[in-house]
Amino acid sequence: MIKNKNVQMFEKKKPFFLLRKKLNFFLKAIVIIALIFILHQLVMFIKLTKDVKKDWKPNLILGTHAHQKQFYTPHDNNKFICIVSLEEIDFNQVNDDYCDCQDGSDEPGTNACSNGQFFCSSQINYKNHPRLVSSSKVNDGICDCCDGSDEWLQKELPFRLSDKVQHLLQHYHSPCPNLCS
Repeated sequence: MIKNKNVQMFEKKKPFFLLRKKLNFFLKAIVIIALIFILHQLVMFIKLTKDVKKDWKPNLILGTHAHQKQFYTPHDNNKFICIVSLEEIDFNQVNDDYCDCQDGSDEPGTNACSNGQFFCSSQINYKNHPRLVSSSKVNDGICDCCDGSDEWLQKELPFRLSDKVQHLLQHYHSPCPNLCS
C-alpha cells in the first residue's frame, strides 16, 4: 500500500514536471528566435552601410541657398566659420539643432536659432509662399515654403485642419503638399 501512495504522489507531480519542461523548451525557442532576428538585423545593417560612400557630402546644407555654398563648406581642420559673427566651430555642429553661432548661421535647417534664415528648396515664387523664411518657422507644423521643405520632419499638428479646409484657405499644415509644380 505504501508503494501505491508513492506512485500516486509521483503521478500528481508528473503534470507539473511536464509543464515546467514545456516552459523551458518554449523559453529556449524564444531566445533562439530572438538571436536569429538580431543576427538578421545585423547582416541587413552591414549590407546597407557597405554601399554608403564614407567621403560623401551633400552639395547643399538643408536650408541654404546655392549662393551660400562657399560659406557652408568645411574650412581648415573641418571648421565652420559663422557668417556674420565669424566664430569658429566644428563643421559637424552645423544643423545639429543647437545654436552655436550668435548670428544663427550654423542652423539654417532647424529652428534652434530664432534669428536664422531658411531658404526653401524651391526658389519659385508661388502666390503667398516666400522663398526665404525665419528659422523659427522650420518644423513648426505650418507649411511656409511652396514645396514644404521647411517642414522636413513632417510632424502633424494635433489641431490639423482637414485637407479640404486647408485647400479653401490656401493655408497648409504638415505634411505639406508641393504647390510649386
